Amino acid sequence: MTTMHPGFVRAPELLPVPRPDRIHPEQAAGRACVWCGKEPTTALGTRLTTRLGAVDTWSPRACEDCAAREAARVSAIHVTNCYRCRSRDRCADARALRQLADSRSRPARRPDR
Repeated sequence: MTTMHPGFVRAPELLPVPRPDRIHPEQAAGRACVWCGKEPTTALGTRLTTRLGAVDTWSPRACEDCAAREAARVSAIHVTNCYRCRSRDRCADARALRQLADSRSRPARRPDR
């Protein structure tokens, strides 16, 4: 079995996002969550899109709640369709998505005193 670097899979980059031409300009610019419009805290990676027949890049962002909710939704779909997840253990994608989905339910870390 090959070992994958733990930082290779970036769960936010696995989340599908709305097309930039179908959301508010603030959301498309990364200044608001692509799903709800709140203050974004999670970068979803650089994405490709086409504008006026040319390929362009954009960098959507999301609030923590929406990112966790979408990760849970995508994880549920993933584990029913991924051969490795169905037959053995969770693949790196499934583990990363689950970790992002669970991030909302974790209590905030208290500073050491």
